[in-house]
Amino acid sequence: MSDSRDVIPTQSKATIASLANYIAEMAGELATMANRSELTMLAYFLNLARVEAETKSREAAAVGDGR
Repeated sequence: MSDSRDVIPTQSKATIASLANYIAEMAGELATMANRSELTMLAYFLNLARVEAETKSREAAAVGDGR
């Protein structure tokens, strides 16, 4: 059985890349705020989310570019 997420048009991949990039930026800012407030574990998880979003953004952008 095919996964419908594998059949996303190129334009949608660009949108996904933009959304993931935005999430990465917001997670990074929240992680900084958490660090400054000594919320160490929260900052850690927000940084994990940032890294994941950055990875997905790059992957979606590469697919959108036809790479």
